[in-house]
Amino acid sequence: MRKTKPHKISLKKAGLKQEIIHIAASVFNQFGYRKATLNQIAQKIRKQKSAIYYYFNSKEEIFQSVVLQEARTFRKTIIDAINKEDNPHDKLKAYIVTRMNILDLLGNFNSALQDKKLMHLDFVIRLKKLYDKEEVLLFKNILQNGVAQNYFQIYDIDLAATAFITALRGMEATILKNKNAPDIDKQINGIIDIFFYGIIKH
Repeated sequence: MRKTKPHKISLKKAGLKQEIIHIAASVFNQFGYRKATLNQIAQKIRKQKSAIYYYFNSKEEIFQSVVLQEARTFRKTIIDAINKEDNPHDKLKAYIVTRMNILDLLGNFNSALQDKKLMHLDFVIRLKKLYDKEEVLLFKNILQNGVAQNYFQIYDIDLAATAFITALRGMEATILKNKNAPDIDKQINGIIDIFFYGIIKH
C-alpha cells in the first residue's frame, strides 16, 4: 500500500482549515456572530462538528481567524489603491472610495470595528487599537507626502491626520448610504475639498 507523503497531508489539512474560515465568514455574515453556531458551519462544509474542533477550539477562535483574514484583505486593498495614485488629493480620494467599497464587502471585519456588543472579545479590542493606529499612520504618510511635494502646508500633521479620520468616520454612515448615488463622486470630491481648503473664502 502506497503511503501518502506528509507534505500532501499538511496541504490537505491547510485546505480544510481555509475552507472552514471561508464558510464561517458567510455564516457569520448571514446570522451575525452571536446567532451563528458551529453546527451551521459544520453543515455548510458537510463535516462533523468534531472536524472543526480539530482546527479551532471555539466559535470565537473561528471568528477571530475570519476577521483577521478580512483585515489583511482590507489593508492590502487600501494600500494597493493608494499606491496607484500620484498626487495626495487622488491618494486621499482613493482611500475614501476604496474604504467605502471594501468595508461594505468585508462584513465581519466591519462588525468587529463597529458593533459595541462584540467588545467583550479581547481580540476585537486589540484589533480596534491596531486599526486606529494604522489608519492614523496611513493618513500621516499621505499628508507628509503632500507636504514634501509642496502640495500641503500643515503645521501639525498628527493633529491633521486625527482630525481627518474623526471627521471621515463621522460621515461614514452617510457616505455608505449614498454610495450608489449618481453624484457620489462629486460628493466625495466636495468632502475632500472641505478638508483641504476649509470653508473660509480665500
